[in-house]
Amino acid sequence: MRNPPDFLLMGLTVALGCVHIEPPAPARSAYEPIWVDPSPGCSETSPTFLPSFRASDTVSGPPAKYDPDRLSVWLARRVPGGWSFGTMVDSLRNIGRLWLRDPSQKRAALAVLDTILPPNYPNFSRTHPDSVIVHRVRWDYAELYDWMEYLNSSMRDLTGVRITAWATDALGGRLLFFVETREMLPVMTGWLVSKGIPCRLVALGVAAPARI
Repeated sequence: MRNPPDFLLMGLTVALGCVHIEPPAPARSAYEPIWVDPSPGCSETSPTFLPSFRASDTVSGPPAKYDPDRLSVWLARRVPGGWSFGTMVDSLRNIGRLWLRDPSQKRAALAVLDTILPPNYPNFSRTHPDSVIVHRVRWDYAELYDWMEYLNSSMRDLTGVRITAWATDALGGRLLFFVETREMLPVMTGWLVSKGIPCRLVALGVAAPARI
């Protein structure tokens, strides 16, 4: 496989998540990521919680230079309904799409987005609320950012694993990590669980480093 998996590029780059890929290395197979849950009873209705330090607290305003990751964090802390992404125009169906924790807050979220979105922010459109479809997500973008920053800051104690890619998947409402080989999956899984992650936050897969 000479390129990152299609599902990774489509689901993450479009969602403006922060995608990281390691330098080239010999190609290996890729596997669909699966949930890393701390207990067998995890589900989409399991309780959510955040790390003790919220890195999103430090994002106090829209970045002076275009930075989709930090701008998305800033929006998520201010838009009602637990904003994750949108609105994005679906040109094939002539509708807008919006991703929120609480779809009932659609109109309130759109009203705020109309007033605070910077005019030069690409990939976003102001669309009449009646033509917007809302997709429910478990985490808003700021919450995903908080957990990603916490996990990244803890990686100094991770050994025996080579992470080939990691990303914030705003549309899927999750964090994604990929390791180089299947043999690394148990070690990475154990490390993630040891960090106290909540249910249905992180999905883990196997993928070779990309060849550019």
